[in-house]
Amino acid sequence: MSPFSGLDRAELAAALDEAGADAWLIYDFRGVNPVAARVLGFPGMGTRRIFVLLPSEGEPVAVAHRVEIRSVDGFPGRVVPYASWSELHEALGGIVAGRTLAMEVSPEDAVPYLDRVPYGVVELVRRLGARVVPSGPLVSRFAARWTEAEMADHRAAAEILSDVARAELARVARGPTVRETVVQRRVVEALGARGLVFDHPPIVAFGPHAANPHYEPVAGRDAELRAGDVILIDLWGS
Repeated sequence: MSPFSGLDRAELAAALDEAGADAWLIYDFRGVNPVAARVLGFPGMGTRRIFVLLPSEGEPVAVAHRVEIRSVDGFPGRVVPYASWSELHEALGGIVAGRTLAMEVSPEDAVPYLDRVPYGVVELVRRLGARVVPSGPLVSRFAARWTEAEMADHRAAAEILSDVARAELARVARGPTVRETVVQRRVVEALGARGLVFDHPPIVAFGPHAANPHYEPVAGRDAELRAGDVILIDLWGS
């Protein structure tokens, strides 16, 4: 069942009022809008366009392609299937005309993390008779806010990262001299031993390299620590 089934409708109405909208229209296509996955949590692959209308009052509506109709099983509202583009436009027009819709847009791309809906989709929704406003207040409340479990995981990971960084800095300060890749390998091993994973290895940079935010030490071209060098250990994990 969609996480929306447990969403507080009074809180939704308050966030919509703050955004100046009467409904939230969530759009996704092949994962282009991460807010959709966060709020709706539909399973499976999303290879067709999907629109979900979450109104301040009344029944929620999902417009989904017939090929992927199973992805909206358990949706707590009306499901409108479509196949052709004309069916999609007709279905959308029936639910958005005359509404003010909050969508993941940001005027002039001022907040790129929010600007997730393609311009052509906004054009379509407007042509079908709706007004579009940014969904920032809704994203803040329902997509960006951590659960208690997520906060606990974050705190645990932060403690581990702090411990590893402090221990390695103290080890480097005691000597002997060492190269960037050696320190990087030790940090990777320490994080792995504490159960953290990451998509990219930590950055270890000495001296001028520390001024490059995207520096990556490479064996054979990495720096050796010298007296007076700045030491940067930039690490992350979950």
